[in-house]
Amino acid sequence: MIRDELALRLRSAMERLVAAGEVPEGDYDLPEIAESKSPEHGDYASNFALTAAKKAGLSPRELGERLQKALAADAAFESVDLAGPGFLNLKLTTAALIATVGDVLELGEAYARTRADAPRRINIEFVSVNPNGPITVGSGRGAAFGSTLANVLSSAGHTVHREYYINDGVNSEQMRLFAESVKALVEGRAVPENGYKGDYVQAVADAIGVSGDHGTGWFQTQSQAIMLAKQRDDLATFGVEFDTWFSEQSLHDGGLVDACLLELEAKRMADDEPYRTVLKLAKGGKVEEVERQDQPQDEDDADGTGNTVWLRSTKFADDMDRVLRRKDGRLTYIASDVAYHRDKFSRPLNADKLITVLGPDHHGYIGRLTAVVAALLERPDQHGDGTPLDPIEARIYRTSDERDACAAALAEAKERLEVVIFQIVRFVKEGKPAPMRKRDGNIYALIDLLDELGKIQAPDADLDEQRRIGRDVARYFYLMRSHETHMDFDIDLATKRSDENPVFYVQYAHARIEAVLRKAEEEGLVQFGMPSRDVLGLLTDPRERALIKKIADLPWEVRRCAEDYGVHRLTSYAVELARAYHHFYDGCRVVQPTQPDLSRARIALCRSAQIGLRAVFGLLGISAPERM
Repeated sequence: MIRDELALRLRSAMERLVAAGEVPEGDYDLPEIAESKSPEHGDYASNFALTAAKKAGLSPRELGERLQKALAADAAFESVDLAGPGFLNLKLTTAALIATVGDVLELGEAYARTRADAPRRINIEFVSVNPNGPITVGSGRGAAFGSTLANVLSSAGHTVHREYYINDGVNSEQMRLFAESVKALVEGRAVPENGYKGDYVQAVADAIGVSGDHGTGWFQTQSQAIMLAKQRDDLATFGVEFDTWFSEQSLHDGGLVDACLLELEAKRMADDEPYRTVLKLAKGGKVEEVERQDQPQDEDDADGTGNTVWLRSTKFADDMDRVLRRKDGRLTYIASDVAYHRDKFSRPLNADKLITVLGPDHHGYIGRLTAVVAALLERPDQHGDGTPLDPIEARIYRTSDERDACAAALAEAKERLEVVIFQIVRFVKEGKPAPMRKRDGNIYALIDLLDELGKIQAPDADLDEQRRIGRDVARYFYLMRSHETHMDFDIDLATKRSDENPVFYVQYAHARIEAVLRKAEEEGLVQFGMPSRDVLGLLTDPRERALIKKIADLPWEVRRCAEDYGVHRLTSYAVELARAYHHFYDGCRVVQPTQPDLSRARIALCRSAQIGLRAVFGLLGISAPERM
């Protein structure tokens, strides 16, 4: 990767200056390398002289001059210029630049892979909607983001496990209502008030057929199995696959939920004392006020169910304690969350990092899920420095040891669990918001969106091809903006077959390369094996150099996305790579039988660009069509 190589060369130059006594020894950060804003300034630029000047005890300009001198003998640089207060402008030799083409051709799409500084085993859970309806267009954004993030993390050198959590607990009120709705339709009755309506509910009822003498529990099992199969199929069509589909009910059936509650009670992280603690939090999570809300209990516990059991999640910076078991004995979702995370941490090949991707209405889950993990990780034998409790802490913790143990567990939980929230997507047609619902009020499913996009773009194609097109367009558009921001999905733009549509633009670049390679083969210019350095050395045109640099940037983009989860940058990179190729194609004729060596060099460059496009398409989960 060119930028890494240049950063190492700058650091090596700094080490030579240290060895020569021109700068003092120090812990200098790895230099940052940026693409030059103008080709006249070179290929790359670095502000290393500015960032390292203070530690070096020199002015940025003076340090820049010394680095410039130290780099002058480096064979990789055609020139090293100093600009402004200390910016280094770096121009590479042709030999140094064309080495990238050879590397890409040798490695293939694997060249996009990078090596994480600290590889981790990562479990990423995403989508995980209730099995009482289809995957909606809203969940489509989370599906596109989660699967692309998993691809990126894997490409960055981590071991990634993709997981779907099935909310199929028998105590779920939503699933009970769904089962009652299906049962009513099967038996020819009206759907209950607050029940589920829509053609998909009728489809489930039709699939079940005759009811026989079955109760709601049987209908819940049957209906959710049918709905889950539909979700699997739709997600697969969208290019989303999971390593594990994990059943919430399995936690109850295996007794893990009850076991975890007993564990937390034994550690005094949960109890049935009749109060709830609520925190008033200021900016930065600082506790301003602690309120203890009494929770009256029944004097006559005739049914023997007992009192409410609380997770004392305020000990772990949650804004209030959470109910684990209600007074009537019913368990809450958070009780299942406790057991689910215990299971994740207890598997033979357990993850050392959990990423949970949730939708825009789940911000409150960040604190409670972090508290769940912290409560599981809390170890009473962890002790701090014995600093006494202050008045606010004394209303939350029993002792200073408990406070310190909880603080240590919370810090570990924040390291091992990350909850990522994706924001709302709004669909737009003719410049106006277009609520994605069918005319009869039914849910507009993700598969409906794929069908609509595909039919408009390719009305004469078969269903599989239409859905392939719909998948590519939908995934790309979902990923065009950061998951942290609200986004508009422009249906009109998404269905255009022109360069205005970024999906068409980037895929057309790949199809254009395929056409060039077919032409080269017809002219007998395609050869197997790596072109010689002398042949590749003919790639000196500024458009060729710009394309090589853009191809070389993919591993760097992958690493950045893996660090901050900004996978939307891959769509921008795809456009930039396609633009660089189109610019090269328009100005540099590839197939020239009278100049076979130059043709072979440019064919090699075309293949490198093709590899780059296919690699980024693979990360985004879209196809690489050969003809358009």
